[in-house]
Amino acid sequence: MHPTLIKIGSLQIYSYGLFLFLSFLIGTKLVEVRAKKFGVSSESITNLALIVLISVIVGARLLYVIFHWSEFANDVIGIVAFWRGGLGGLMFFGGFIFAMIAGILYVRHKKMPVYKMFDAIAPALVLGEGLTRIGCFLNGCCFGKPTDSCLGMIFSRHSAAGYTFHVPIHPTQLYSSLAGFVLFVMALILEKKHLKDGVLFGIILIFYSLFRFGIDFIRYYEDSANFWVNQIIAIGFFVLALAFTIIRIKSRPKTENIA
Repeated sequence: MHPTLIKIGSLQIYSYGLFLFLSFLIGTKLVEVRAKKFGVSSESITNLALIVLISVIVGARLLYVIFHWSEFANDVIGIVAFWRGGLGGLMFFGGFIFAMIAGILYVRHKKMPVYKMFDAIAPALVLGEGLTRIGCFLNGCCFGKPTDSCLGMIFSRHSAAGYTFHVPIHPTQLYSSLAGFVLFVMALILEKKHLKDGVLFGIILIFYSLFRFGIDFIRYYEDSANFWVNQIIAIGFFVLALAFTIIRIKSRPKTENIA
């Protein structure tokens, strides 16, 4: 694997950071183009993207700390000690929940059409998943359990995956990346069906929740708490997304002017 893609003297560009940056940059531009169709300015989208980015980091870190408090009970400063070489522990759903809440509050504050914004963001979310997981693969993190199938891969011993299992394991990062790209194409196809506002977002969230619930059974977790928390949250998102989608489908047709 290639945790470090480019190294020039003391300058190092890490694969995970690069693909995370690309997903943020491309996702922001995609939402900007899509949101222009209903009069949302580029400045508003840029501000929204920055709020979402900060919320993702804070939320992902906070959920990790809550369920791994024993690691920080005697080292509280370690919660935010990025100068030690990173934050060393994030949980995806914590970031997603915080980003959703912060994003909705900002959208409503700016009086943007909430459901239309949901649909504008949906393809960018799953495209970002597809890109970011490539970074995970190159970095050798977020890996799967050992397998005898033809899909198994052996990771470098210099990566977390190779250090933990120097045998063929499921490349769950690539499975997740593929799922993200498939859902992205699916979102572009579905939006041509002239669905009611918000339905596209709901459908994409339903399918992603189902995928995340399934993939975690073959993904390796050092701490079982991470597995169970993610499973419970995935089920919760599925139920909420399903209910939201049904409500939006059955809602009376009307034009959404403001949030």
